[in-house]
Amino acid sequence: MGDSVVTLRPATGHDIPGFVALGRAVVPPTYGPIDAAYAQRMIDEWWTPEVFTRSMQTNTHLVAEADGEVVALANLGRLSRSYRAFPHVTDDREVMWKLYVHPDHQGRGIGGRLLAEIESLVEGDELWLEVVDGNDAAFAFYRAHGFEEVERVADDEWPDDVWMKKVLAR
Repeated sequence: MGDSVVTLRPATGHDIPGFVALGRAVVPPTYGPIDAAYAQRMIDEWWTPEVFTRSMQTNTHLVAEADGEVVALANLGRLSRSYRAFPHVTDDREVMWKLYVHPDHQGRGIGGRLLAEIESLVEGDELWLEVVDGNDAAFAFYRAHGFEEVERVADDEWPDDVWMKKVLAR
């Protein structure tokens, strides 16, 4: 698996089963140590075929593929088109909602390649994303790629959301 050629491309509806499989591979080890119930909630609410079908209608999705399998996913959309409510946010941010690499393919530069592709698609001069408090690997990755923490949104039931932003050089 480690020596496979990895190709980045726009996602299609045929990739949705691969997205679901990727979520089942990446969410438990990423979020389970932070909050196992939250990890299950993520799979149940945000990694379903129905959610991806809806998301592909309003967001741009990119995949990394190796040997015909989806090994990573990134997507970009506008906050105003999200199906979630963000009452604390007053601007219309361009948000990278997902950037996940299968555990068997991490450490090969795939995440950085997908991030660069997403950045090239941003129409404005800022890219935003959310990180779940406690996801130290994600914080390190995004800080290494020029993102800064901007705000924390407390949640009484689940881990806090941390908004990060990168000002893009144009």
